Amino acid sequence: RLRLDCVVESQDRPLLYILNESPYSAPHTEQDIRRLSHALACRGQRAYLGILRPGELQVFPVQSSKKLQTSSQPTPKIYIAGENEAISFFPSLAFCRLDDDADAKSGDFVFEKMLKLLLQAAVELRSCNIVESDVLSLIGRALFFRFLCDRRIIEERDLPSLAPGAGELQHCFNGAENATATCRWLDETFNGDFLPFQADDISAFFNAIDPQAYNSLNAIARAYDAVSHGAYQTFLVFENWNDFDFAHIPIGLLSQVYEKFALMWDKNAPSTSVYYTPRNIAATLVDTVFQGLPDAFESHVLDPACGAGVFLGLAFRRLYKELWKETGIRPGTPEIRKILMEQITGFDISDSALKLAALSLYLTAIELDPNPIPPEKLKFDNLRERVLFNMRREGDAKEGPIAGSLDSRNGDAFDGKYDIVIGNPPWTSINKNETLANDLNAISRDIIERRSNKETALNYRNPDNAPDLPFLWKATEWCRQDGRIGMALPARILLKQEDVPCYAREVLFRLVEVNGIINGSNLSDTPVWPGMNQPFMLLLATNRAPIKGHTLQFISPHYDSKLNERGEMWIDANSTTRVSPEATYTEPWLWKALAIGSSLDIEVVRKIKEIHGKPMLEYWVDDLNLVSSSGYQVAEKQPDQQDARSLHGLPDLTSTNSFRFLVDVSKLEFFSKDKLLFTRRKNKGDELQVYRAPLALIKETPGSDRKKGRGLLSFDDVAYNRSYNGYSSKEHPEAKLIARYIHLFVHSDIWTYFALLTSPKFGVERRTIYKSDFDNCPIVPFESLTEEQKKSVVKLSERLLSEEDSVFEDIDEFFAGLYGLDSLDMQVLCDTIHVSLPYEEFRSKACSA
Repeated sequence: RLRLDCVVESQDRPLLYILNESPYSAPHTEQDIRRLSHALACRGQRAYLGILRPGELQVFPVQSSKKLQTSSQPTPKIYIAGENEAISFFPSLAFCRLDDDADAKSGDFVFEKMLKLLLQAAVELRSCNIVESDVLSLIGRALFFRFLCDRRIIEERDLPSLAPGAGELQHCFNGAENATATCRWLDETFNGDFLPFQADDISAFFNAIDPQAYNSLNAIARAYDAVSHGAYQTFLVFENWNDFDFAHIPIGLLSQVYEKFALMWDKNAPSTSVYYTPRNIAATLVDTVFQGLPDAFESHVLDPACGAGVFLGLAFRRLYKELWKETGIRPGTPEIRKILMEQITGFDISDSALKLAALSLYLTAIELDPNPIPPEKLKFDNLRERVLFNMRREGDAKEGPIAGSLDSRNGDAFDGKYDIVIGNPPWTSINKNETLANDLNAISRDIIERRSNKETALNYRNPDNAPDLPFLWKATEWCRQDGRIGMALPARILLKQEDVPCYAREVLFRLVEVNGIINGSNLSDTPVWPGMNQPFMLLLATNRAPIKGHTLQFISPHYDSKLNERGEMWIDANSTTRVSPEATYTEPWLWKALAIGSSLDIEVVRKIKEIHGKPMLEYWVDDLNLVSSSGYQVAEKQPDQQDARSLHGLPDLTSTNSFRFLVDVSKLEFFSKDKLLFTRRKNKGDELQVYRAPLALIKETPGSDRKKGRGLLSFDDVAYNRSYNGYSSKEHPEAKLIARYIHLFVHSDIWTYFALLTSPKFGVERRTIYKSDFDNCPIVPFESLTEEQKKSVVKLSERLLSEEDSVFEDIDEFFAGLYGLDSLDMQVLCDTIHVSLPYEEFRSKACSA
């Protein structure tokens, strides 16, 4: 086989594989290029193949795309030494900026094609009346068999002991007799717990299934020689199982595909917060948590919610690598078994997930083995209750969320045993009325009391009733003193600013030395974590209390369309800063500000907050004795509806697209509903006070263009729905003028900027600005305005209501003067808004030249 001479990497990711071609050697043939390109494409990573000649580099894309699905070899791009394109080649390669890169598919192409084929096979097997768990086992066994064949761990010589009646390897799953013999051989050769079936008698099981099922198994398991059977007749087309060469498909990719498939096939996955972790995310966490770890080769690793074992597989590989570095000798089968059986542990509450984890670990062990032949030497001990533990115990619910590895019934058997605790614990919130929610709270408090004191524990409440932080707290007990903890967690832990999450975050930072956070809040809804629409973060900590003045490394990769659409993120000096957790206790908005902006933005926000004013809600309600409310809420299927007939006769504002800046009630129909979930009526005095004019109505979803209106002004009473948050100034002596003032302010970039930099959700998880965001915004008191400034309010308001586009710069200038912002502050503000607002046009602008 051809051997590559060099691999070019960036941030530990292979980008370019190079063949060196000297003037004295025979040139590489088209068949050579095809073979290598196919093998590299099977690796499922964005990459190129380069032919290096004196003074030039020929570059072939090896990823599969529609343009490459042709019978002819693609034309290489040639880079000549000294030319501009050659000088910028490597940076362009690293940042996905090669000319043809726009059409190159990411490594997800192989992932998606294999996943599609797996789902197709599963549907076909299920139609043969095979239960879901047996479908998983059958497909897993066929994949494992194919892996062994393509890697030539089993060959034709093994047929007599494997399946004597098969005749050749590609028939080992052809019919009940051959399938029975093959599966018995797999059980005897590898492990009795290897992807078990529900039936005890394998022979009876295979004799009972529909013969059509063997077509699907054969499609996966057939191990044709790729060259002799024409896998290269077309260039890089993955349309059926024969197109894949499992000798080159990485175990991590195969495990990830099978995990994703199993989760899509598992109806209980959503209720137990089971979501797969992309290998790039998992690899980043594993690599970082091992970085600089003393005696890393001896480490014991735990994943307390291991799922299909993506973290365990990567940790297994890293431990192997560390042992090799330590000894200078490549570890063999005994050393691999020792790492597997003594240094790796996984917990989960899903039996099917543990099956997948076992499969992943078996595959990893075989791939790492320098001499995996004969296969009989690869016998595994049973991993259950030694390496992999099912934490859904007798008496627990058979499905759905439970305490699992957090359960107090586990005692302290695993406490202090691990140098590294790593993983992606479940994030899904539990209903606050469920017993489990109380259990999670109690578990957290008990651990906090042991690490601190009773008072701190009593004041603690688990935010969102979610299992993520309880898993992090319990990790501090599973992990030895001064050990490492690395977890993928929801970024809401950082971003929320209410009392409960702020206190929980402060307790965490006071009791655990958090060393670094990779904040992925700018990367939600991108292929960096496919299907993840929540902001996420990777947290790394040392299991000890921090010293006074401790700082952590806070890294916020910025959105980059070219990189992110390939599942990658870029981390450099511009995306990282040192943060003192102590500084965030009094300024919890700092995390959000640093995620979106820079230290310059922090100073501008501080200027805005330090004006002689009060938060809007405090000023409006406490000082002015006025009312504000979100609009009425319709939810007809919900119980406990309120009588809404008192709203009859009011004009009804139900759309945010009816007007730009001013409500014209003559164009509205009257409110007519008899019932609402929430009417927002007041209990005393004028019960409809929240709907009384003058009204400043602020859109919950302001949109990307303020020229289309971010709020409405109404000089007439009007009912409005929950798309608006209303501020009524009816009882104020200058009612119309102060309403105009508030309406103007929401059309200033200062307000949008403040919300973007401080709102826990706007810009990272939602495109919505909540009423609490505006209520917390500091407002310059209307009473402090001079008469001249009040006249300016009227003039600016009239220009806005007249839909004069040139008014917006003047609005910004007016409020900049009120807030004491100079031209440099406004430049920072404008720069941040123009590239960081959570809309596609701004994201595209941020990524353009």
